Amino acid sequence: MPGVVVLGMHRSGTSAVSRILNLLGADLGPEEDLLTEYDNPAGHWESKALVACNDRILAAFGRSWDFPPWNAPGWEYSDRASRLLPELTEAFRDVYRTSPWVWKDPRTCLTFPLWRRVIGAEATVVIVLRDPGAVVGSIKRRDGIPSLYAAGLWHHYVRAAVAASVGLPVVCLRFEDLVASPQTAVEALAADLRALGLDLAGDPGAAAASMQGALVHGDATPPLVRRLTSSTVETLATLPRRSMDFRPPSWREPRWVHPLLVAYRGPWALRARAGHPLRPDFA
Repeated sequence: MPGVVVLGMHRSGTSAVSRILNLLGADLGPEEDLLTEYDNPAGHWESKALVACNDRILAAFGRSWDFPPWNAPGWEYSDRASRLLPELTEAFRDVYRTSPWVWKDPRTCLTFPLWRRVIGAEATVVIVLRDPGAVVGSIKRRDGIPSLYAAGLWHHYVRAAVAASVGLPVVCLRFEDLVASPQTAVEALAADLRALGLDLAGDPGAAAASMQGALVHGDATPPLVRRLTSSTVETLATLPRRSMDFRPPSWREPRWVHPLLVAYRGPWALRARAGHPLRPDFA
């Protein structure tokens, strides 16, 4: 069944984009399965069942959303990953019984290679990109995660999402464009999807109106974070707005990312194993 996978780092605007795609005509799955938490009262527009599946994938490799794995290419065909396929296939079919569908969960940036074995070649990907300073500030405010650690997570998620989308129809959407001009950005998104073979019949005006009153924090990017993310921001700026056969640029994750995340792994890994509660007062 054809549908849209929305990929993007946590706090990058993927919830808003998923709701827009839903209003354009893509199915979110059963209403009772949708996740709503304090940090996004309007809704995350993501499946609780599939979030749980993503957590199980990450846990199978000893990791979590806030301490991601560094798996070798082809990890999705390992015995450890393959054992999860029946469960993932059943869960996906239970959530999405009609098409076109839209699925968003930032964890999928890390797990998408395995999900491609479930979904097949019918998925179109929308990669949502947001200024790393805004992402880092929002994660720090929500989870109390230090800015440099959050910058490392941003690098790892974004690079994983881009690499995992190779060969698929892809639209790259910058969240700042959506905030600056919702109507124009939504019409362009619908047109790009149509050009890639996915014609959503909903009203772009109604979809754009969902951005009214959206809570968008503006954060000044710490100078060190800006320096550490500038080369990746420049690489992401070269991505095509849309591509029928996406070919990611060749770029390496900065050398500082892995050791930095490992250095911070203790408290965040322990918190993840305890259920990684998200508390507004966690600072």
